[in-house]
Amino acid sequence: MKSAKQKQAETGQHGIHELRQERNRLLSIVRKYVQEQKLVPPLSMEEMMPHADVILELSGSDQNFRDLIIVLVGNEVWRDTMAAIPFERRILLLPKCLRSSRECPADIDEFGLLCKECGRCSIGDLQTEAEDLGYVVLIAEGAAVVTKLLESGKVDAVVGVSCMETLERSFPHMAADAIPGIAIPLFTDGCVDTEVDLDWVRDALRLRSTAKWAGRLDFDKLQSDVESWFGPASISLFMNSSGTPTEKIALSWLGKTGKRWRPLLSACVFRALNDMNPAIPDPMKKLAVAVECFHKASLVHDDIEDNDDFRYGDMTLHRQHGIPIALNVGDLLLGLGYGLISDSGLTEGGTLEALKVASVGHHDLCLGQGDELVWMRKRGALSLKQVLNIFRLKTVPAFDVALQLGAIGAGAGEDVRTVLKTFSESLGIGYQVRDDIIDFREMGNGSDVNSVRLSLLFALACENSTDAEKHTVVDLWCSGSRKDEVVDEIRRIFTGLHVDEKAVQLLHHYRNEAIRSLNPLRNAYLKTFLRRVVTRILGDV
Repeated sequence: MKSAKQKQAETGQHGIHELRQERNRLLSIVRKYVQEQKLVPPLSMEEMMPHADVILELSGSDQNFRDLIIVLVGNEVWRDTMAAIPFERRILLLPKCLRSSRECPADIDEFGLLCKECGRCSIGDLQTEAEDLGYVVLIAEGAAVVTKLLESGKVDAVVGVSCMETLERSFPHMAADAIPGIAIPLFTDGCVDTEVDLDWVRDALRLRSTAKWAGRLDFDKLQSDVESWFGPASISLFMNSSGTPTEKIALSWLGKTGKRWRPLLSACVFRALNDMNPAIPDPMKKLAVAVECFHKASLVHDDIEDNDDFRYGDMTLHRQHGIPIALNVGDLLLGLGYGLISDSGLTEGGTLEALKVASVGHHDLCLGQGDELVWMRKRGALSLKQVLNIFRLKTVPAFDVALQLGAIGAGAGEDVRTVLKTFSESLGIGYQVRDDIIDFREMGNGSDVNSVRLSLLFALACENSTDAEKHTVVDLWCSGSRKDEVVDEIRRIFTGLHVDEKAVQLLHHYRNEAIRSLNPLRNAYLKTFLRRVVTRILGDV
């Protein structure tokens, strides 16, 4: 992005007054466009760019104002959301370069500049006004500080003043966590004695509406709530156990703490589609618990089929109780899941649709697992297409069922459910790609990859090697040996083939596809939640 000074030079506009006039003119056009197009936040940079190009053509402005238009589109899309957020949940982020470089008496520590409100620059007045409204104010460089604040969970919205370059660096961090924000670029930059449109900052600070703010979806709080559904007392409310040994084993296994991603996704979708109402009714809880029953059943069967010894830091179920009992417990959990859907209290149509979604997911998962088991018996070279298709069958259904049941519980229409299905495919494949990358990097350290596994990285090595290299790759990977010398040789070959880098590129592709799939959503709460899910589940490795 070009600085305001560069734009002034290139457009022939030599003063701040002219830039302010052009900004106001563009803002009027942007505001009308966003309303007409009914744009729903959050928007990714990829989404905003085509809109910016259309507005640039509509406005007849110089190409150098494209970056400013992108900022204005982002601001306008978040405007209504920002206006509903209480001042005390917002932060004003100001750059240190607004101070007077010659006369500023302020101290600077690790948190930023400690303004003494001496009146020699605009910082003191802006800080006082913002703090009187209830804002938290930080005077520091944008990107790193914003990231820390977002990670803390204490900030729900940001009014950020900065140069275009810093705004550009900060945008990915805010977009990744779908943080509402208004960005105000400096009129002049250079990191010393910069200037900003004070009226623009004050308008942003005072932005307020009477609309009800539903709050941000607190993943950690909801995750804790979901976890509580699997305690002994809660489970007994959902399931009528007669106390047989088989039921006790099944319920104990169901209570094993994992990530609980799948029931959490169901609950989050339901809440987002119900205007963030914190109450999760019993019918929806039953659907969420059913999702976890299916997941825990699949783990029991997977562990048997993969001959694994440990799960959740303990012995796998078949190592504890033997294969026959473990198989029976897995089957019981499947039956419990379908029973919970049947008894959930949904409408007849909703119940039938939920059962259909669960059964189709179960069917596809078994086909994917079957393809993997067939390969495990043959242990030959794999193509990338083969592995991705197994992921599509084996991993995607679990995410799709979880999201779809949340949507069905909320009474969502086909338009929403179609988006969720497309989103699930990218999310599920990306999840498995990321998992394979981590497994490969941990190989040889007592990880889960100390035996033969179907792996995306193995497939990439097969596809990118010569015939001679491929023969070696297959022999090493499929031998089952994970002695240090074998692992070292696998790493040497894979490094030479740039397998890890190619896998990371695939992860980025599916992460971008997941974000792109959300474009049609008209529900800002759901779109924001799913955008944050992408960050949490498909984060960098």
